[in-house]
Amino acid sequence: MGERVPLGFLVPLRLLCGLILVIEGWGKLQHGWLHGAPLASTLDGWVDGHKTYAFFLPVVQSAQGHPKIFGGLITAGELVIGLSMVLGIVTRATAFLGALMLFSFAFGAGQGLAPPGNALLMGAIFVIFILAPPGRVLGVDAGLRGRLPRWLA
Repeated sequence: MGERVPLGFLVPLRLLCGLILVIEGWGKLQHGWLHGAPLASTLDGWVDGHKTYAFFLPVVQSAQGHPKIFGGLITAGELVIGLSMVLGIVTRATAFLGALMLFSFAFGAGQGLAPPGNALLMGAIFVIFILAPPGRVLGVDAGLRGRLPRWLA
């Protein structure tokens, strides 16, 4: 039975997570996140509402001080990581970045295990993508196999 069958089960999940990130990133691009104001408003709401986990508060405060930089990073991150997942390009490396980004959202927003918010769940899914990269089935990673280090694709 080889690797193709188990990894094939992750393809729909990879596509769904990728599409969610692309849609979210596109929305941020259209609504001025590159200018920083929407991010600053979001961060202020988290801090004022005491939602941010205490250990993550320094990161949120750093983002509050540089909303244009972090707004651009978040927008670009969602678009690039989402497209990488949809196309199946270096899924293992981008899954690591995606998990880092999504867990940051969850910790900043104070998300727990109960809804609302799906950043914690998506972060956990991206950890699975690090361990079992689904881009090797119906993705560009299948063609890159043997050309890139195994840990990358």
